[in-house]
Amino acid sequence: MSRHQSKFIPQSRKPGRGKDPDVPRNQRPSVKTEAAPAKTQYRPYETFEATFLGHPEGTGGFLRPKGAQKGAGLDLLVDWRDASGAIHGDKVMAEVSGESYDGRLRGRVVKIVSRGENPIPAHLQKQAWGWQAVPLEPRLQQIVSVAPTDLAEDGDLVSIKLDPNPELRQLKGVVLAKLGRITDLKIENKLTAALYNLRTTFPDAVMTELAPFPTQIPSDWIQGREDLRELLTVTVDPPTAKDFDDAISLELLPEDEGGGWILGVHIADVSHYVKEDGPLDVEAHLRGTSVYFPDECIPMLPERLSGELCSLREGVDRLTLSAWMTIAPDLEVIETRFTESVIRSRKRLTYDQVKTACLDLDKRTRAEIGEDVCEMLDQSLVLSRRLTEARLARGAMNLDTQETEFIFDEQGLPVDARPYPRHDAHKMIEEFMLMANEAVATFFTRKKIPTIYRIHDEPDPLKLEIFKTIACAFGLMRSMDQTTPEVLNAMLDKIRGGPLEAMLNTMLLRSLKRAEYSADNIGHSGLALQDYLHFTSPIRRYPDLIVHRLLRKVLRGTPLPEGLQGHLAMVAKQCSDTEQTATEAERENDRWKTCLLMKSKIGRRFEARIQGFSLKVAFVRLESPFVEVGVPLGALGGNFDVDQHRTKAIGMSGQVVLSIGDKVKVEITGVDEDLRRVSAWVVEAQAQDSKGKIMTFVPSMAAPATLREADFVKERAPRRDSAPQARREERTSSGRPPRAVREAGRSGKLGQRTSRPEQKPARGKLPKGSIRGGGKKK
Repeated sequence: MSRHQSKFIPQSRKPGRGKDPDVPRNQRPSVKTEAAPAKTQYRPYETFEATFLGHPEGTGGFLRPKGAQKGAGLDLLVDWRDASGAIHGDKVMAEVSGESYDGRLRGRVVKIVSRGENPIPAHLQKQAWGWQAVPLEPRLQQIVSVAPTDLAEDGDLVSIKLDPNPELRQLKGVVLAKLGRITDLKIENKLTAALYNLRTTFPDAVMTELAPFPTQIPSDWIQGREDLRELLTVTVDPPTAKDFDDAISLELLPEDEGGGWILGVHIADVSHYVKEDGPLDVEAHLRGTSVYFPDECIPMLPERLSGELCSLREGVDRLTLSAWMTIAPDLEVIETRFTESVIRSRKRLTYDQVKTACLDLDKRTRAEIGEDVCEMLDQSLVLSRRLTEARLARGAMNLDTQETEFIFDEQGLPVDARPYPRHDAHKMIEEFMLMANEAVATFFTRKKIPTIYRIHDEPDPLKLEIFKTIACAFGLMRSMDQTTPEVLNAMLDKIRGGPLEAMLNTMLLRSLKRAEYSADNIGHSGLALQDYLHFTSPIRRYPDLIVHRLLRKVLRGTPLPEGLQGHLAMVAKQCSDTEQTATEAERENDRWKTCLLMKSKIGRRFEARIQGFSLKVAFVRLESPFVEVGVPLGALGGNFDVDQHRTKAIGMSGQVVLSIGDKVKVEITGVDEDLRRVSAWVVEAQAQDSKGKIMTFVPSMAAPATLREADFVKERAPRRDSAPQARREERTSSGRPPRAVREAGRSGKLGQRTSRPEQKPARGKLPKGSIRGGGKKK
């Protein structure tokens, strides 16, 4: 890597990934499985509240009932004739109007209640008649008329507020703020935050509350805490991380005492600084989580708190909450205890440093880190490997999706993308965080104290059967196999490192239900645990902060407030929603970064593999740069159709079969920054014939083979001065088409367009029984 390039490691600091990966973060959902559509609880023509969601490529859209979550299968299709003028984001009253051909419910908008309340980003343009704003949201295709403003100029990107009156024939709005110009550096981060209504600035009240906190810990704050400043503790994080919220320690018990380990997980005590119901707490509650873009972070807490006062920096005293677990040689947890403590981290390490010192056994790195630290890390790696084996043995899923790491130059522009490397150093920290989370959850459950759990419901058996059908088609499972965790993990081990790994991991992940926060503990099926919560990242997740606050009250004997269970249920619901919004924003920004990266590579060819299909597009992932692009199936020629499980495309009358995992060579044809899409066509592909034999397929077309609207436009009539000559050339004595046309029909070349206008049928002798209009024959 050039010395002018910097890299950002997004994986271990994103929600749902990294140090406590209960369910891996989804990649772009390019692979879809067909399942029976879910039904709403509404009867036909019974009105209900919903949100209208526009479609980026059409005038119709969808209806999402109030309270329904994305991906729950409850969205209703809406034809443009039944939208009643609703636009994306409108709150409407709707009704079920019928079913589509595939059994999916259709809806109709009865009344528009109100426009969306959130500001939207738009492109400000000055016209001869006034000012207009073109929304950047692809699903909002209407032009907004805005009043003249001094906040921005023609061509600026702005944030606008729509007029709440849904009766206006022309959308009107007001400019709230200027976001920048399209050529500004990192403007895509501002636009992504505006699209998803992410809070990017902190109110003055928050900064005022934060100002009095001292830089160094006063002595009276340490009183009553367990002093661990002389204990060997280290932090292990990505190289660009600034918020170090967890540290570990490990003590090896003597063999004459039975052996085993004492594992300590020490988490930054954020609850000491964020007082309940204060301005900091209210703002953190609204944000719910930190949002991580490849080159920027939108933090849940201000930088002075997350990167300084609470961050467990090397050689600096910091307040912590410590979880102690005494582990027997057979990995049974004999004892757990929790204390308010103060630590002084010995070393700030990166994952690659741990790998170099303890896995590669580099002597120079071991000397730099220190032999005592390396010995502790060696024992930690041994323990973590055994914990992983025990976790998989009890039935936990071993999912491992591949993340993309973007490389930036000194100006901050993406210049490359590659798979994010992951090794045993990552897994070591993850296993320790999982154990700490489980220990705290078990503590609350045994004491019957309400808290916010991290739950993962049992998967849908129908979706697992569909996944099994797909796995059987690839020869990875047998028809008699059961979809148990043991069988699925064995299948995942077979494909690890192969071309099918990313696709099948993603498809299996989509077959499972989404993990979420809840005040009711139903267990975590993905980890095969009955008690689990999030405790180890209070700097970037609000549920962790709530758990810390409750744990401190229990340790101090402070009585808990009344109605705690109901309050926690509402907080958990909002945190699940903010987590989903953050995940969608991160994916959107990744797509934007992909467009910026590939914009200069139009016309170049790359090696790739097919990752999935939709009905009209094949998604392929390039080997280098490690990004995903779309290939229209029409560009393949041969009328390719996708099977019901969307794992292969069959064309050329069944003679060519393209499957997921096949190698292809593609040429980049275009980049659409408005829709955040990169398009390509296949130059050459490794396919199979109708008998399953490997063959090389070269598409006959290098452009989309779909009909366009222009194909149905009538051709322009001949010029007036040439019309008589054209009629003379085309007229025949019998009224039949010209000879050239008749011969083309015999040779099978009919269907070619000609400039000859349509002729009326000849007035020759009619068939028997026919009637010709007109008067009496003279």
